[in-house]
Amino acid sequence: MSYKVSIKDSINRILKTPLGSRVMLPKFGSLLYTLRDREFNDEYRLLAKKYTYEAISTNEPRVKVENVDFKIAPVTGVVTLVIILGNGEVIEVEND
Repeated sequence: MSYKVSIKDSINRILKTPLGSRVMLPKFGSLLYTLRDREFNDEYRLLAKKYTYEAISTNEPRVKVENVDFKIAPVTGVVTLVIILGNGEVIEVEND
């Protein structure tokens, strides 16, 4: 099977789509949108990792997530998810 969308674009779309927002694909998306405007603490980190693993494993069969880490912009406070895949590829997604 040939895919038209790159893995990076696919993961970006999955993580930025609110879970349940697509009528014909109710399991597509993630719960990361629920973390907006929350304090960045241990609970945030745990939930963000959980939601990322769940969303990618459910919706992107081409990859396996090895690790999820975070970068925070010091002035704006924007959190960037740094996703490391099983093949060593690193994908960054801003949780805006």
